[in-house]
Amino acid sequence: MLVTATEGLIKVRATDLELTLEHAFPAEVKEQGSVTLPAKLFSGYLGALPPGLLEISGSPTRASIKVEKSHYDFHALPADEYPPLPTAQKSATFTMNAKQFREAVGATIFAASNEEARGAVLMGTLIEIDGDKIALVATDGYRLAKWNGKLEANQTRSTTKLKYIVPSRALAEAARNIGSSETLTFTALGEQSNQLAIVGDFTTIVVRLVDGQYPNYQQVIPSKFDRSISVNTSALVGCLRRAELISGDRASMVKIAISEGQLIITANSDIAGNAYEELEVEQTGDDITVAFNARFLIEILNKIDCPQVVLEFLGPLSPAAIRPAEPSEAGQPLYVLMPLRQ
Repeated sequence: MLVTATEGLIKVRATDLELTLEHAFPAEVKEQGSVTLPAKLFSGYLGALPPGLLEISGSPTRASIKVEKSHYDFHALPADEYPPLPTAQKSATFTMNAKQFREAVGATIFAASNEEARGAVLMGTLIEIDGDKIALVATDGYRLAKWNGKLEANQTRSTTKLKYIVPSRALAEAARNIGSSETLTFTALGEQSNQLAIVGDFTTIVVRLVDGQYPNYQQVIPSKFDRSISVNTSALVGCLRRAELISGDRASMVKIAISEGQLIITANSDIAGNAYEELEVEQTGDDITVAFNARFLIEILNKIDCPQVVLEFLGPLSPAAIRPAEPSEAGQPLYVLMPLRQ
């Protein structure tokens, strides 16, 4: 990790060349300088210290730390050997409310693939900008998460549509490390716009974008549905969790039958037995029976912060849509889940 003391600030930077994090905080700096320290060793030492004032001094190859009567020397490397932050030309820029960004990331990245064999594109999350509209999309081919929101006026400096595929791991780190920033600035870097800088008040995150074509996810989302239910979110999650214990196999298959205002969840296993759950729902349209991966459906429902959830259907083998019953001011999530063959 690179530690740099500048006028009134200390900056700490870490990178694996795909993702770079830099955080700054105020300090009393008597002499400016920088040094590269072993991250795991140094952070472990700092985590074991009691609260108090910390004094750092040293040279390009040594860092001396004093805390009260504790005194440590760490071997170091010259700062000029550390990879620099990208300084290539900037292109498109937009800004976004930090709280809105956290919500969007939390609502989507879980649906991205975690299997390298499926490729880096599906392990990433798509960010789309169209005027004042922003969308984040993630899918692993079995489920899809989309978050739609609006940027405030004058928050984008590009008149063209922007699309970035960002590694989902990087978005998770960005959401976790933006601190108390209220607004974030996103800037594409480089002649080919292959890096994205996310800048807050005291934090800079630079991530290498995924090179590739994101799947046409719009084809997965049915343009209309002919059946729907509205149901209590926590009650449905509880039923599914219990039924999943019985299903137990890799697919975690449960059947959902909707008839005359009743939702019946069943699961069967030669080893564990049979499960039966019944819930009252508000039903629109004809009866339907659909099979889902319970684990995937539970994970989606856990991302919906609304007492009531709406499930929409087109047929037993068509993708189903799941969304909160009440719209949110920050943004609107939409989830699509592929059914299982019964």
